[in-house]
Amino acid sequence: MMTPQTYYVSITSGTIEMKPSRTDQLSIQATEEELTILQRKLQQEEKITESTSLRAAIPFKSAERDPAQEKFSDDLLDLYAYIYRLGTPRTREHIESMNILPKLTNQNSHYPGYN
Repeated sequence: MMTPQTYYVSITSGTIEMKPSRTDQLSIQATEEELTILQRKLQQEEKITESTSLRAAIPFKSAERDPAQEKFSDDLLDLYAYIYRLGTPRTREHIESMNILPKLTNQNSHYPGYN
């Protein structure tokens, strides 16, 4: 079994580093396999961000029912949930304070169907 290493993730810049920098980073503990999964999720997020930013250039197009925007939200929540799972206590506390992950704040999450 691989020993988890500490990494520093910036969702905004889509980077994972081995040393902290001055950017908005979340610290995690991850194995190489978990790190590979996280890299894929960050790459997916970057692709979706590019597609939704194109919509922003069209002032009359609403984001309400835009499939690209919905995908962005789902994938972003998935990314935060994965980082939360790997996160240090400080990272988890930060993500909890954002109130973006319903499962974390749902009192019934111990029931079946919340996996």
